[in-house]
Amino acid sequence: MLSEVGSAPLPTIAFVAITLIAGGAGVYAVSSVLRRRRADARSEDFEQLRDTIAGLESVALVVPENPSVDALAAAIGLRELCKEWGVSARVFAEGRVTSDDAKAFCNLFNLTLDVADDPLDDYDGAVAVGGGGTVPSFANRPPVVAVVRHRPAAVDHPLVIAGNDAGATSTIVARFIERADRTPEQDVATALLYGIRAGTREFRRVRSREDFQAASFLQEFADQGTIDALRAPGMSGETFDVIGEAIANRERRASFAVTNVGSVPAVSSLEEAADTLLRLDGVSSAAAFGVHEDTVVTACRAEDVRTSALDVLSTAFDQTEALGGDADAATARVPLGLFSRVSAEQQPTLDELIDASTRKALFASFEQA
Repeated sequence: MLSEVGSAPLPTIAFVAITLIAGGAGVYAVSSVLRRRRADARSEDFEQLRDTIAGLESVALVVPENPSVDALAAAIGLRELCKEWGVSARVFAEGRVTSDDAKAFCNLFNLTLDVADDPLDDYDGAVAVGGGGTVPSFANRPPVVAVVRHRPAAVDHPLVIAGNDAGATSTIVARFIERADRTPEQDVATALLYGIRAGTREFRRVRSREDFQAASFLQEFADQGTIDALRAPGMSGETFDVIGEAIANRERRASFAVTNVGSVPAVSSLEEAADTLLRLDGVSSAAAFGVHEDTVVTACRAEDVRTSALDVLSTAFDQTEALGGDADAATARVPLGLFSRVSAEQQPTLDELIDASTRKALFASFEQA
């Protein structure tokens, strides 16, 4: 009776069990090797960045124009690391900050952002933080010594720390602070933790366990009250009006939504509008476009992992003045050129052409994605 279990002989069961155990051990061994390789890569990135920055006296940490909260938080964390390495550091932006979220973040953390529109001659080097487009050059005054960003577009630079396993640039910086065996100041830990939450959209877009591990490390040192304040920063009247236009003019096909908000005072309003469309039931990708300073600007968002916001805009518009972002969020600018000089009588016709052509290009690109 004991020689068999069901119809399978005991020797057979023993062989299968041994095979499964060996297979499980093999899987564990492979997983361990992969984890070790990722850890080695992180250590190498950390050491390269430390050695590069520590050899300077001063460094400019430059976030993109109208930066995300994630980029701002990562810059604050890098500034803390520079201090640890004995290097003077200051945060700059490539352009004005217009987003309500970014403004609230800067106010709470007392972060003053000067626009890096002139060569930063007083600094020995610059580090591009966040974003996904081209790397600023500053006419090599100062030289860009490193790029630290989450899932970057292809860039030509000798030191690019991409963090492909991370869902936010803040995750990369938090892990570097942990790697430095440093206890972060409360405001730094709070900024980075909120940066991770913003970059991963409250952990709905986690790429790997890296984001959770970084957040767990920061949680002990962060101020939850400040994070709660940041999660409800309020909204300007201009942004509120733009979102109203976006809802009224929306068009949906399958899981894609596109809207035209007309003339906008700030690009950040378009980004808010695109985020709002993603909240519609069944919508996984959205784009909001409008005219800002004689340029058609389109903000795209993609929650479906099969769709890249950057690829959608790249396919939709052949000629763009600027294209930046990543798979989750991207922005494109198409200059109106001579059409910006049309008379008041011709303006309604131009508005109709912009609306029809942009909607058509975006929906065609969404369907190809």
